[in-house]
Amino acid sequence: MKDNDIIYQIFVRNYSQEGTFNKVKGDLRRLKEMNISIIYLMPIHLIGEKNRKGTYGSPYAIKDYYSISPDLGTKEDLIDLINEVHRLDMKIILDMVFNHTSPDNILLKDHEDYYYHKNGKLGNRVGDWSDIINLDTSKIETQNYLIDVLKYYVNLGIDGFRFDVASLIDKRLFVKARELLGKDIIFIGESIDDGFVKYLKEIGINPTPDNEMYPTFDSLYNYNYFRIFQRYLNHQASIKELVKAINEDNLNLRLLCLENHDNERILSILDKDKLIKWLDFFSFIKGQVFIYAGQEYGLKHKPELFEKDPIDLSDIDIDIFNIYKDYINRKLNQKQIVYQHIDVINENTVKVSIKYINNESVTKLFELPNK
Repeated sequence: MKDNDIIYQIFVRNYSQEGTFNKVKGDLRRLKEMNISIIYLMPIHLIGEKNRKGTYGSPYAIKDYYSISPDLGTKEDLIDLINEVHRLDMKIILDMVFNHTSPDNILLKDHEDYYYHKNGKLGNRVGDWSDIINLDTSKIETQNYLIDVLKYYVNLGIDGFRFDVASLIDKRLFVKARELLGKDIIFIGESIDDGFVKYLKEIGINPTPDNEMYPTFDSLYNYNYFRIFQRYLNHQASIKELVKAINEDNLNLRLLCLENHDNERILSILDKDKLIKWLDFFSFIKGQVFIYAGQEYGLKHKPELFEKDPIDLSDIDIDIFNIYKDYINRKLNQKQIVYQHIDVINENTVKVSIKYINNESVTKLFELPNK
């Protein structure tokens, strides 16, 4: 992965009225013209029926890793999509959910031993999620099975993976997978925020520390400061807290999320003028642009995870679209950042100092508004 990759997240079911791979394929030229470099598909597998939430169920409650949910299309449709992505000189990655499965996953028939048990029963290590049960990724047999899943999709032409709640999965699985698949396969990790890490340790669970996920992973979510960003927007955290968290992470590569399938649309929180100021800031921060489908048009409704709830890509706010195009272009034209530091000037203003790979140094002031 490159510092200036532009990642576009797609929930295939809700990307169109049809909700198919073929409709995604038909939109690829538009995404190419936006300078998207990586297409990221949320889970595409058959969804479990036992304890299903909602009508369609969560794509993160998987019944069979080797299957494709029939409403999305066929294996051949997926391969056609992969080939078209490559023809347009982009890459495509899949969401892989290895922390848990649906309670009726096909593995349970012969390999219940691959799962986490508490007091002799299947369940969750964290919380009480009725539509999922946890795998035991510390077991070599479980690791080997899941790595074979990755090999299968790489052989189909997939360029890499986004791993759900990667911090809760045994790190040895990823180290082994990286060794077997090679450094060119993309590994993005959904690492968890510091507050959740603290909670897990209090209940006796030790997730992989964020900084220990490098260099196995190419890039991680920006959740180490994203929660503080959200609290800052809601006047619940200070600018000093936000800056401190970003500064502590100035050497690592992050996805610069403003929204995603788990978090509210940014324009349901900020108005257009404030969004511009934040995008100006993030265009100057080390990391890769991350866009959740519809974000580029200023959509305010976050699609339901368990239902058919298509986004409307004809509902174009051309001002917002141009704002995001400018943001993307600024990131694409930026040289690789080797050092970055932020100083607080006052309660809404910061100074960002950057050193680029060619030893050029730049300093710039930014206003960071609350909502």
